[in-house]
Amino acid sequence: MKIICIIPARLGSVRIKKKNLIDFKGKPLIHWTLKQSIRIPQINKIILSSDSKKLIKFSKSISQNILFNIRPKSLSKSSSKTESVIKYLVEKYTISSKDYILILQPTSPLRQDKDIKNIIQILKKKKLKTLHSVTTNHKKTEIFSSSFIHFIKKRKIIDTSLKYSYNGAIYLFSASYFKKKNTIYEKKPNIYIMNKKHSLDIDDYIDLKGYSNLKISTNT
Repeated sequence: MKIICIIPARLGSVRIKKKNLIDFKGKPLIHWTLKQSIRIPQINKIILSSDSKKLIKFSKSISQNILFNIRPKSLSKSSSKTESVIKYLVEKYTISSKDYILILQPTSPLRQDKDIKNIIQILKKKKLKTLHSVTTNHKKTEIFSSSFIHFIKKRKIIDTSLKYSYNGAIYLFSASYFKKKNTIYEKKPNIYIMNKKHSLDIDDYIDLKGYSNLKISTNT
């Protein structure tokens, strides 16, 4: 079982021009996710997929041990679905059904290394098909269906009244499951709860300015 990390980094954005190259804490936004993916020892291969030669040129200055992919224009639109990009990459790089795919989006630079490691550990131990990060009271769509909540350590009390939503920080799933279902989601999701301050997703200039004073994970 190998962990294949995919970093989807389309240059354009509806709300922020050239978002993945915009300055965040003195570095282009993509810098933080690239550095983080390299630090995680459980990751066996990293694929950066972008429509921007400029972004890929910068990324090569971070590491040459990454597969750099210029995606087709048909998959570079604002309407392009992540699943379509994943399917394209699975076929292009012949990702094995035995492997697992980890999606790390550049717009979550505050995500902690330990949360990625925890999700990988839990999924392996429990032999799950999917495990995605969530947070409470997030601005994104709530998960209304019953979910299976997973923790790195057992908890005696779980507040079942809380609603959760995907925070976009970490998605981990079986390549076999994706090939069969053409989706990264299950009807009854397996979810991992992240701290809200590490779940922040840069979506517009307000986010960019408001989150700039928060600490980025460097080795934990």
